[in-house]
Amino acid sequence: MDMFHSAKDGKGFRRVYVNGNRIDRVAWANEEQGLVCFMPHIRLTKKDRRKGEIYTRLLRGNVRVEFIHEATQTAKQTTGDDTEGTET
Repeated sequence: MDMFHSAKDGKGFRRVYVNGNRIDRVAWANEEQGLVCFMPHIRLTKKDRRKGEIYTRLLRGNVRVEFIHEATQTAKQTTGDDTEGTET
């Protein structure tokens, strides 16, 4: 299982948690090292725009990444119809 996740790696949408707290606007996360880089503000300041920089913060702790499509697939399977292969 891959422990490094980034916004543009093509693996789909995910939720990232640090010490049980959900973190939004995550640029990348490393589950093995316990690191998450996120953008605390949506808008950039003028100084940052001119330089092309994005303001980010680094969090450390117990990192857990949850794929959103897997969570919905699991929910569908548990509430799904168990009548496959039976005739009526």
